Amino acid sequence: MVRRLLDWSDSIKATAKKPAGKQKSRAAPGSILAEGEYWIPILEVLVDAGGSAPANDVIDAVGPKVADRLTPADLAPLDIGEVRWRNRVRFARLRMRERGLLSSDSPRGIWALTDEGERFLNERLPG
Repeated sequence: MVRRLLDWSDSIKATAKKPAGKQKSRAAPGSILAEGEYWIPILEVLVDAGGSAPANDVIDAVGPKVADRLTPADLAPLDIGEVRWRNRVRFARLRMRERGLLSSDSPRGIWALTDEGERFLNERLPG
């Protein structure tokens, strides 16, 4: 039974992969804005929004804050149809949540600042 499930799992993985010729490679190191560069803009947007906001509103507001640092690779669309930098903001949010800077129990689609996130931002702002 277990063997059959493992074989089935392997066959699902094999069929889910794209043909080798159509796979896009990962961005070369240094060719895109580092994920950590999105953290302060995300936190600033959430502070300006009163502590929480819908995900797409946050991402839309982060765009102008990082626009001058985005590379052509950041502006390229991914296979999923989303522009790379927007997808990277989502991954930055995940890492920030893991570090306790953003809430892990906010409603679906809402990004919320934690006290730790506010402290993190305040420690890094000039002045």
